[in-house]
Amino acid sequence: MFEQWPDQPGVHDLRESDPAGAAGLVSVSLPVTATAGVPLVLVLHYGGEPQGFYGRALLEMLVGPAWAALGAVMIAPVAAGGDWTTGRNRAFALAAMEAFEHHYHTDPAQRVLVGYSMGAIGVWHFLGESVAEFSAAIAIAGPAPELDLATTVPVTALNSDGDRLFPLASTASAVADLAGRGLPIRLSTIEGVDHFSVAGFRAGLESLMPWLREHLSG
Repeated sequence: MFEQWPDQPGVHDLRESDPAGAAGLVSVSLPVTATAGVPLVLVLHYGGEPQGFYGRALLEMLVGPAWAALGAVMIAPVAAGGDWTTGRNRAFALAAMEAFEHHYHTDPAQRVLVGYSMGAIGVWHFLGESVAEFSAAIAIAGPAPELDLATTVPVTALNSDGDRLFPLASTASAVADLAGRGLPIRLSTIEGVDHFSVAGFRAGLESLMPWLREHLSG
């Protein structure tokens, strides 16, 4: 599926082998330890006009540093021509996840879904559509989930009270409603971080490690 498969620790950019020229792009962060049996984290990037390996910044600024101790393989595919709710982008992200899982022998019972802003919308969409099995999911700096959401995947909404794009109050209300109906959903908040201060969410994401490990070990 991809032109090359790196084996050295660090962040690498991979291009899908596609003779037709419509190659998909994925950045991957490989841990310093062996990859067999480790978790796999699928990272959905924020909005904007994707240029090059657009998801790499989330691996380098946010998810990679926050969850370095997890020792996971982390992949960030690039959405093309729309958001993560489009069939093409959803299919590409899931196909990439399966390809990396197969090649690096990660644990299929330890899949984690993470998304930021537009990627958080993708998280809610993936969970609502039950498009794949995940052990846990985190929607970062995103809007409130739809009140008709139905999922069995444990999910945390990580939001800031300083977010001017997606106000905390609406997310808190929706999460409380869904949790009250028995969904495995919770809210984690941070203070004073603006929506576009991506790295500002790092400490909040790192604080979710005990919760994440609990669901990965289950």
